[in-house]
Amino acid sequence: MQTQNAHLLVIEDRADNLNELLMWLREDFGYEEIVTATTTAEALEKLADPFDIIVSDMRMYDEADAGFTILDWVQQRNLSSVVIIFTANESLEDCYRAWKSKAWDYISKNPPTGNAFDTLNDSIQEAIAYLNRWGNLSNQQWFAENQQDLEAKYWGQYIAIANQVVIDFADSETELFTKLEERKLRRFTTTIKKIGDLRSIEELIQLGESDTLEFKSSLQWDVRENTKNEKLQDSVLKSIAAFLNSEGGTVIIGVEDNGNLFGLEKDIQSFKDPRNRTLDNFERHLVELIKNKIGIKFLPYLKIRFTKINDQDICGVYVRKASQAAFLKSERGLELYVRTGNSTRSLSVPEIYDYL
Repeated sequence: MQTQNAHLLVIEDRADNLNELLMWLREDFGYEEIVTATTTAEALEKLADPFDIIVSDMRMYDEADAGFTILDWVQQRNLSSVVIIFTANESLEDCYRAWKSKAWDYISKNPPTGNAFDTLNDSIQEAIAYLNRWGNLSNQQWFAENQQDLEAKYWGQYIAIANQVVIDFADSETELFTKLEERKLRRFTTTIKKIGDLRSIEELIQLGESDTLEFKSSLQWDVRENTKNEKLQDSVLKSIAAFLNSEGGTVIIGVEDNGNLFGLEKDIQSFKDPRNRTLDNFERHLVELIKNKIGIKFLPYLKIRFTKINDQDICGVYVRKASQAAFLKSERGLELYVRTGNSTRSLSVPEIYDYL
């Protein structure tokens, strides 16, 4: 943010004072983005749009304490705007109250020495420097305090935080920036955060299997026997449960252990009803398996994505560490799986006790 593109809201009820102030701000100091309001009600209405700096008179015809009304409005909504009180009716009591209300500055229109407009410009410039460096600090602190809840809700996405509230989200940073531009939001007062490190499926395949990455040729198609085998579903579910119980990871379905692509076509064609032979139904089927055999409460810890590589559909199940143990329902009862190196294994009863 610079002088030319700083967004100012100037609140002044007297026409002669407003014209003189605008002349100084525009012609002498070079501010170009200025919106005005001549009543408190008009000012609050225009505050629905974001402003970097608010220059407000203290006494207005429609409200004796207009400056405090503006300060309270900004504070109650956690706005990032800087508020400068510019008044001809200065008093020690008002000055003290303004500082308590977190005003940036309190400037007299009738100083005993110097030019009030020069003083105002100096204050605005100091505010610009501060906002450029620290404008997002409150958002950063709010994110740190609420990170766990935000991860549960927005995991795998980019979020935009303004005034300590998530105002938008998207799957990519570019998409999120486009949304913010459409809403005409001030970018510098908005904090962008990526929730979770979801690498592309293509990139993960190139990395090869690891303690946080597992390849599965299919969900329910037996590659060796060339037939449907629903028992294979448990192999995928075991890996998902193990990642939930460990440090998280990704299960990629449609890729063989050596990294060769197998795709999802055989899995999709194995559904009895031809109307269900779609990627959407594959995803619904996988979600139902997770709900029934691991638990619906673990779905927020998962993100399912698809991509097409060399005309082959591939599925990625991104898993983050759960806050409680995830048991898998099997023919043997409830089992607890964890990752050990590149493998998934079931814990014995004593090991489960130690784990819990």
